[in-house]
Amino acid sequence: MQHTVPSRASLHPSPPPTGLEKSPHGPDKFLTASRKLSTSSGTRTSNPGTPTGAMKKAVTIAWVLLALCALLAQTDARSGRGRGGGRRRALADRSWRSSRPRNYIHDIVLPWSQWKPWWSHRWARDRAGWWTGPNVCETKEGDPQALPDGEGFMLKIKECGSGEDGSYRCTYRADDFQQKYTATVTYRCCAGYARQQGKPGCPLKVAELKNLLDTARGLGLSEFVSYAGKAKLEGALMGMNNFTVFAPTDGAFQSVPTRVITDFDSPSKRAIQRGDTPALTLDQLKDTLLSHVVSGWLTANNIRDEEILRTLGPGEIRTTAYSNKKIVNVNCVKVVLSDQLASNGVIHVVDGILPNTKKSVLEVISQDSRFTTLKTALGQTDLPSVLDSDGQMTVFAPTDSAFDSVPQETLNRLLADRRCLKNLLLHHVIPHTICADAVTGKHRAVSMVGEDLKVERDSDDKIFVNTAQVIQGNVLGYNGVVHVIDNVLVPSKAQNIVDVLAASGASRLVELIEVAGLTDTLRSQDNITIFAPSDQAIEELPEETVKALTSNPAALAEVLQYHVVPQAAFAKDLKNGAILTTLGSSSKLHISVKDWFFHTMVNVQCARVVKADQGGCNGVVHVINKVLAPPTQTLADLLEGNETFSILVKALRRADLITALQGDGPLTIFAPTNEAFKRIADDTLDNLLENTEALIKVLKHHVVEDFLCCDSCFSRRGKFRQVFRRSPFSYSSHDGASVTSCDTFGTNGVIQVIDRVLRPPGIHFDN
Repeated sequence: MQHTVPSRASLHPSPPPTGLEKSPHGPDKFLTASRKLSTSSGTRTSNPGTPTGAMKKAVTIAWVLLALCALLAQTDARSGRGRGGGRRRALADRSWRSSRPRNYIHDIVLPWSQWKPWWSHRWARDRAGWWTGPNVCETKEGDPQALPDGEGFMLKIKECGSGEDGSYRCTYRADDFQQKYTATVTYRCCAGYARQQGKPGCPLKVAELKNLLDTARGLGLSEFVSYAGKAKLEGALMGMNNFTVFAPTDGAFQSVPTRVITDFDSPSKRAIQRGDTPALTLDQLKDTLLSHVVSGWLTANNIRDEEILRTLGPGEIRTTAYSNKKIVNVNCVKVVLSDQLASNGVIHVVDGILPNTKKSVLEVISQDSRFTTLKTALGQTDLPSVLDSDGQMTVFAPTDSAFDSVPQETLNRLLADRRCLKNLLLHHVIPHTICADAVTGKHRAVSMVGEDLKVERDSDDKIFVNTAQVIQGNVLGYNGVVHVIDNVLVPSKAQNIVDVLAASGASRLVELIEVAGLTDTLRSQDNITIFAPSDQAIEELPEETVKALTSNPAALAEVLQYHVVPQAAFAKDLKNGAILTTLGSSSKLHISVKDWFFHTMVNVQCARVVKADQGGCNGVVHVINKVLAPPTQTLADLLEGNETFSILVKALRRADLITALQGDGPLTIFAPTNEAFKRIADDTLDNLLENTEALIKVLKHHVVEDFLCCDSCFSRRGKFRQVFRRSPFSYSSHDGASVTSCDTFGTNGVIQVIDRVLRPPGIHFDN
């Protein structure tokens, strides 16, 4: 990188310093200092704004020195030479660079931001890095190709930093233009050693560590030591190889048969058949203990949530960590004491024998006689493949008695409707592992159907999931855990959409649906949307209107079907300007979405959505604040059929714009009444009606190519310039016009009645 020395003219006049100049490079600090010096010296002259010759010379010298320093820093970074810099860098990087050819793209081009001038080493601490000293253990993870000694030509980036546990970790990222690789190298003090301030490595010997077997004996794990002796594992636990042992407490071994059969000590087969002597073969005991042992070091800081550890035995260990690692489980058995260091590994004490199973969650349920109804329900869906797949999950499994408590009619309806049944079963599954020990108070989880589950441990140490109690927890499968519950969890998405209506505050609508004979029709529909008028909206209808509708089921069915869309449209799918076709007809619903400061207002045919996304197994419900009536006439027909707008219709005909109001739309017309036109002087109005060009301009100023409602009555810029603002009594604009009657619908738009004629730019008349 070339540093250009600016001319003297570019330095003068110099702006006063702000004290806020920042730069990652050292020379900029001198630049700030030189500017401050220039300002202070200038204040002593008769004209502070004009630099003196001495000040100019000082600034020039400073810039020359800056250029030389930058050149030296560049040379030092490229070649590694300069006042000891090369020797120090060689010490810091020798573990990597001694075994590989130099990668110039990696070492020169990329880490320019890490280059430092030679003088920075004079004040640097731990110049060689403490991790390059003695008694430091190194752990490599990830893709070997990303490491500095990896093969192949690729761009590489190195990021290093200290961890909270006192370790030093370097992350290497590489890219060969086809694939990206990542690897980490962690340096920490070896067991029994600690760091000493100002010295490299870990020179302090903190304790004389014992081997794993003696360490377990010192922790009081006598049963573990005894069984390890019977299984002939002393040599491995006292050897030179490093292991991580999850050692059970003495109390945990009460579940293990007290007698171990060996080749030299075996009871008779008859005694075993009678069950007089609990027996465990030597191989079974050895496999059980080895399933508690992992090769290598694994401290508590290295335990990650939802990680599968390969043991030395036939089993696997699934680690789960909760509440920032305050609770750590292995195969849902709690770690009660961690990081007990030994000379050849580390011991974590657990309060139970680690269960190992080759069964999936599906097999656990299928082989348990308590889940007959659950197995039948699963067989009617495609969920068995989900419960039999790899991964991690928690299943709250209702027993047969739990299903018996569900009303038979409801249960039969659920079992007959596969959509509802699948949502019901998915509501009992969480896509990650939750062990019983992790439930310490009140928690919230989200099931696979997307609804909340409240998981709680009460004062009596009982665990509840919503209204169901966990009667047996931590039944382990290789892909998750099963908790047995005594009640069925029924989400709203497992209910038919007709059942959702009543729970969403639209029970009056359910009554009207029954009168119209649409109950079975709506129950049989798949993926529908109901814009459901609330109970209050129906109560606000004139009594004679309700009587007329209920006495004519066919007319009532037509009105109700206008509220139904034969496709599922959730709130996120309702976009401004969208047009939805209703069930059983060609009628349209116009969607209007407006953002008001901190909330979004959604209107359907100018009825506001007050409660959205009330999901059912066969659709979704949006509760609205009005009853919708299907329009039958265009905007032009509505205006022509109303004597209140005779002058407006006359003007539209003279301007030949009446046909425009018969098109597809959507359109919004702010329609002045006859009284509004009469506010204009007679001669002025006559002149306006005779001047076709001005009349067209005025009339187009009242029409917006959009669907605007009173709830959100404003227009897009460039189409309608008046902005209507909400007032306690009306929707008025700065032009003096007010909306006196809201939301008269046509098949192609909406009419908003106003009390004044709007004046477009360039047209002036007294209004």
